[in-house]
Amino acid sequence: MAEPRVRLSAPERRSQLLSVAGRLFAEQGFHGLSMEQLAEAAGVSKPVLYQHFPSKRVLYLALVTDAITELEAQVRKALEGTSDNKARVEGAIGAYFDFVEDQRFALLFGTAELNDTDVREAVEGALSRVADDIGQLIADDAGLSPDAAQFLASGVRGLATEGARWWVEHRDVEKADAVRLLSRLVWRGLGAFRPGAAH
Repeated sequence: MAEPRVRLSAPERRSQLLSVAGRLFAEQGFHGLSMEQLAEAAGVSKPVLYQHFPSKRVLYLALVTDAITELEAQVRKALEGTSDNKARVEGAIGAYFDFVEDQRFALLFGTAELNDTDVREAVEGALSRVADDIGQLIADDAGLSPDAAQFLASGVRGLATEGARWWVEHRDVEKADAVRLLSRLVWRGLGAFRPGAAH
């Protein structure tokens, strides 16, 4: 259903267009939509849409960039919000679970146009930066080399991503319980790498 036409400032209109496009791309994917459909759903003319985004690909990339920025910010906030590493792990995993409830999650992990080089590089770059942040935490806590910590961080990121993806599709476990269970698995696993831990 199209939104009613309202006069907005340029930044407000851009934000509104991104919101509408994000929902539709998440539901239908990149190839399932035309700029005409997007303009109609947003309640604007095609020329207005093109003033803000000269092509569907530019609009899609803007959405992907926003999604990446939000995911990175949520994970970084969780890691920087406490000095308790156990709480950091739970916070970072919780950030993934919060993010899967956002329509932008589908743009990164569901309907992402990964055949597009720019989209793929943007998504992979974001996931790499998230792993870097987690890897630093692991290296500091476990006394591992940067390469070893990075390897474990990629695994932790994968667990968080796939666990959150499963949860949002099934929801058989309460969200708080799911975050707690996955955090416990990760924390106990990482505990084996701390100096002095039994091997």
